[in-house]
Amino acid sequence: MLRKFIFLLILLLVTPVAIAQTISAKLLDTESSEPIPFATIQFAKNIGVMSNEEGDFVFEKSENIVLKDSIEISSLGFKTKRVFLNDSIPNVIYLDAKVFEITPVVLSNIKLTAEDIIDKVKLNLSKNYYTSYTKSTVFLRETYKQRFKYFDFDVKKSTFENINQKVFDTILNNFPKRFTALVESFGDIKLDDGNQVKLQLKKTMIVQSKHQKSSIEGMQKDFITALEKNTKSDSYLVIKSGIIRLDKTESIDSITKSMKPNANNSGEKMRENSQNYRTSTLNNLLKNIYINKDAEVDILNKSSRYEFSKVGYVELEDAIAFVLEFKPKGNAKYKGKLYINTEDYAIVKSEVVGARKVFDKKMNMLGINANELTYSNTVIFSKVGDKYHVKYIKREATQQVGIDRPIKIVEKNKNVSGKNTQNKLSFQMTISIHNYDKKEVVFNHVESDSKTNYESFKPKADFKTGKFNSYNKQFWKGYNILTPEKAIQELKIED
Repeated sequence: MLRKFIFLLILLLVTPVAIAQTISAKLLDTESSEPIPFATIQFAKNIGVMSNEEGDFVFEKSENIVLKDSIEISSLGFKTKRVFLNDSIPNVIYLDAKVFEITPVVLSNIKLTAEDIIDKVKLNLSKNYYTSYTKSTVFLRETYKQRFKYFDFDVKKSTFENINQKVFDTILNNFPKRFTALVESFGDIKLDDGNQVKLQLKKTMIVQSKHQKSSIEGMQKDFITALEKNTKSDSYLVIKSGIIRLDKTESIDSITKSMKPNANNSGEKMRENSQNYRTSTLNNLLKNIYINKDAEVDILNKSSRYEFSKVGYVELEDAIAFVLEFKPKGNAKYKGKLYINTEDYAIVKSEVVGARKVFDKKMNMLGINANELTYSNTVIFSKVGDKYHVKYIKREATQQVGIDRPIKIVEKNKNVSGKNTQNKLSFQMTISIHNYDKKEVVFNHVESDSKTNYESFKPKADFKTGKFNSYNKQFWKGYNILTPEKAIQELKIED
């Protein structure tokens, strides 16, 4: 993520200033009045924030931070701007765009094709990007939406005494057909030389409907009750769909025990699970950045599958960047833009989207489909010392999952005389789910670290968690996070 006048520079270096605790503004393009997303707003060395997709930023000043007298605002394709910190900082700050329609004079003698540039990018990967130990703070925002278009169990036959169509209808009628959740997390992160994450969360905010959560727990409870009342505890279940056996055979007693809420899982265990999940999420996002050899985004490690073209130049803070577009030659998945520093051939920003109508067909056979419909990914790098470190990642995707299959559940028991089979239930299961998943990550205060520090770093599940049914800005008082967009700030999930 990204990211001259001597008098101003001297002031910046030597003149601290006392300012209000909170600074906020919106960044707009002078010419178009469009918001400027993902700009870097620097308040002091290694201290700053990013603007969100709507161009807004908010900075919280803590008592131990000594700021200079002006802030520096930089964004790809715009002239860097300094704004004096005083009591009348404007609510709207305009930046002047600088996009080159023709080759700048300084580059006129460089005859590089788009493929030449990509070759130089690959040649300089290890020199340009951090591949050793680092530490930083991290802010992660996760937005989930799920909608059930169909969710139906049509019972064909049941020999279970009290498991019938009415029971299924009662359970399903109480199940929420729409689900929305927002999770924001802030913590300290350490990366090893393979970009493997160790994460210590400090705070996590969860915005979720209590009704939705209780409905899901209620459905699970109803299912457990139905099993316990209508089966023998030492029986086991065999689950089939057509001729396909789906289950790993377990006793009903072990099934119900594993599904029941465990009082010991509350508190520390839930925080541990949350931290582990966020760690896994960050690992996945970092692993799939194209600078890594095994990344799913294969525009560099399988560049021969793509067609690249130079479409222009944009201004960086202190350099110029090539703008390259790319698209698949054949069956490749992606298209988009790359912004590449002309001096060191580092990709400083990428905009990647799925190049197909259905981005990724995971499965589509035998009444089961699981397809990723849309995909987009934005990555921004900033220079820390003489190398680049990821500053910002945004990944957004929609999926469609569907099942239309016959299901048969058979209760068997080896401890009774006669036939092992005790009861049978057969039904047609029809489910169609539409999922939306968006993740945004911001890394700040990046510094080099050591293998010893990484190995001795032992995360603990002792962070603060807040649960709400609407967005709570006060929860992040004193923290510098990615300013939430208007829709998030207004998010309220009715119970």
